[in-house]
Amino acid sequence: GGGRRGGGADLPEEIDTPKVHQSLLAGLLSHVGLKDAQKNEYLGARGAKFALFPGSALFRKPPRWVMAAELVETSRLWGRIAGRVEPEWVEPLAQHLVKRSYSEPHWEKKQAAVMAYEKVTLYGVPLVTSRKVNFGRIDPALSRELFIRHALVEGDWQTHHQFWRDNQRLLTEIEELENRARRRDILVDDQTIFDFYDARVPADVVSGRHFDAWWKKVRRERPDLLTFTRELLMNEGRGGVDEADYPDEWQADGVTLPLTYTFDPGTAADGVTVDIPLPLLNQVPAETFDWQVPGLREELVVALIRSLPKALRRNFVPVPDYARAALAAMPAGEEP
Repeated sequence: GGGRRGGGADLPEEIDTPKVHQSLLAGLLSHVGLKDAQKNEYLGARGAKFALFPGSALFRKPPRWVMAAELVETSRLWGRIAGRVEPEWVEPLAQHLVKRSYSEPHWEKKQAAVMAYEKVTLYGVPLVTSRKVNFGRIDPALSRELFIRHALVEGDWQTHHQFWRDNQRLLTEIEELENRARRRDILVDDQTIFDFYDARVPADVVSGRHFDAWWKKVRRERPDLLTFTRELLMNEGRGGVDEADYPDEWQADGVTLPLTYTFDPGTAADGVTVDIPLPLLNQVPAETFDWQVPGLREELVVALIRSLPKALRRNFVPVPDYARAALAAMPAGEEP
């Protein structure tokens, strides 16, 4: 320390350089202190509290971080022969001593990765309180699960892969079939889709970048590995929904009109909507639509039977059985 007491802390200004302090810091890691914002004292190793010695050159304008050549206890614990340090100097020198903890692992679409907040402490002194880090190398298993759930199942990522576009198209078709059939039990739940990907994506794929590298190799030999099938996405025992029962078009007096479907009870668009061009509006009789689409006819007849006066209605119980029998006996579309 050039013959100076304390090995060069509280050095004259002309030689008080960061390099000198960093050199000394390697041997004084347990004498680092972080200033308390409310009090004129420092938090030191293992919960110790110390103050800068009044004779220190730093006493009048104490820095946020210091190291002390010695800690001496008299009327209180004093840090003697102190020098200004920065926390980013401490961490590289104390890799073997710091403790790291992580909180709030979460998926980030922009990074296509799971991120978390890192806290780094040295003997209980917080060097880093909330640094965002990639969580994939810290907890690969959880990161993989969150990647599959958020990116592959929920679609919270940006990707160019063909299998993804094909899968989204098929999901949309089945969701549309649910709208048409007025049911929410045709499409399988998210867990089924998660299990599909979980069985195929390897353990080391923990982010979008890892996935892209893996899929680039695998798709050459197994291009259909991650492509959905209708059988996968449609619940078994769904009641045999026939897409022909919910047509895209309606024939009315030789005119073809487009149909759309919405399943949102209580709203104006709920049910089947037919789009009629304005010039044709007075040429298409309302009775044309009496028969509804085939998939909703039984529901319509049930509602009509239940609207009968009670004296009549009680002759047709159970109503669904009579509705099916009535439909079977009436040629569709021949009469109102």
